[in-house]
Amino acid sequence: MLVTDFPSRRHYSPLVAFLIAATLLCGSLTAVASQAAEMPTTAEVGRVTITVEPGAPVDAATLAETYGGAITEGWPQFAALFGTEPATPQFIAFVNAVDPSATTGLRWITDFAYASPDGSVAVIAVEPFLALTPIEAGNVLRNAVSRGFIQAAAGGGMPLGLLDGIARYVETPVIARQARLGSMVQGLDQAGTLPGWDQIVSGNSPDLSPEVQTANAYALVAFLTDRYGVSGLRNLVTGFADAPDWQANLSATFGQAEADLASAWGQFLPRWFASGWRDNAVSAFDLSRAEILFSRGAYEAAAAEAERSQRLFVDLEDQVGLSQVEALLAQCAVGLQADQLMENAQAALEAHGYAEAQDLISEADGLYALLPEEHRPTSIMERYAERASSGLAADGRLDRARGEADGWLSMTAARNDALGAGDAYASLGNAEGVAEADEVVNGIDSRIQRLVFVLSALVIVLGAWLGAWLWQRAPGRLRWQSGRTPARSSRPSRPRRASASAGGD
Repeated sequence: MLVTDFPSRRHYSPLVAFLIAATLLCGSLTAVASQAAEMPTTAEVGRVTITVEPGAPVDAATLAETYGGAITEGWPQFAALFGTEPATPQFIAFVNAVDPSATTGLRWITDFAYASPDGSVAVIAVEPFLALTPIEAGNVLRNAVSRGFIQAAAGGGMPLGLLDGIARYVETPVIARQARLGSMVQGLDQAGTLPGWDQIVSGNSPDLSPEVQTANAYALVAFLTDRYGVSGLRNLVTGFADAPDWQANLSATFGQAEADLASAWGQFLPRWFASGWRDNAVSAFDLSRAEILFSRGAYEAAAAEAERSQRLFVDLEDQVGLSQVEALLAQCAVGLQADQLMENAQAALEAHGYAEAQDLISEADGLYALLPEEHRPTSIMERYAERASSGLAADGRLDRARGEADGWLSMTAARNDALGAGDAYASLGNAEGVAEADEVVNGIDSRIQRLVFVLSALVIVLGAWLGAWLWQRAPGRLRWQSGRTPARSSRPSRPRRASASAGGD
């Protein structure tokens, strides 16, 4: 009976098989997961392979996604700068800690990052790298990747000290970092311990730390670039493919002996210590600063930044970069012209040239239409246009008032126009216009006053005449005139003879 309580043998066997298979599968998956956890992760960023050691806080895919932009942005810049690309793939290995014994023969980038002399491999400690700011982390990658381009252009013959200086020079400038490099070189120069060019170029100054040696090489690269431009720097790099001796290459590239260049170097350093350390010609590859300034409407500053890029791209004959920067410069020119027209319109309004101001505003409006909409100073343009329109209307009313001021029938309308123009001029702060309107009003008032005086005099004269006339026509006066008899003669009157009819004889 106990047996009958279990499933039949026919149903029990598949169940046991399933449990065994599940157990084996779980064990297999655990083993695979364990093995995978012990394998490095990899990711591709263009032709650069990133590997991350097991146990790191991030994997290769995350690093590539977060920091790969520094590689993808730097790659075309380095190709344009050095005129070539590495022939072999490059590898960047992120490890939990850099073994000091493994850095023998590697070039120092920073205290936790090293690169092979040919630039094909870089080793970076992952945790210190993750602690950097994005721009600093990107610079470590730019430094490492650029070495492959430099050596490819130099045919593998680039002196290591100069290699370190160029790789540092093509990083994205960080003011604090550049200031530190400048202060290191200045300290050696003031102490009289600045190495000669042979030690700087070869990177063979055993008494100096790798950071200080790199700073010296950076200063030398800055000097050569300042004097001969980025094309001169590229010619120097490519020259090592044919002339491994750096002095011979220097003379062949620049047509000057080392002694002459060293003299110019001595004159360059004080200027570089003062403020020249801020300048970096290669940084002009990045148009973002010019674009940010343009987006803020700082057209003059944006144009100055873009012109640096223009010089760089012209120097490198980079048509793609040149077309981009020229488009930005054209936009800056439009913005500068539009802003100048608005300034001229403001000056015209202040000088009460309302018609001129209106024309300038209309012209500026057409130029702003060529720029992004947010660049249009809508509120200012509306205010200026309103002032110009109000001023033109006041000019029109004042002209009409002057034209109608002499007409006796239109005098009242002319006076109203002059008053309206004066009010408009007063609101515009146009004291001259107010005075002209007052002059017209006063002239009209004077003529009206004279008219009143003339009419008053006429009324008085007419009243006097009417009074006299009425006095003359008074009834008493008229009866006195009609009842008046002629004066009697002084001669005695003769007795009148009786008529014959009265006598009758």
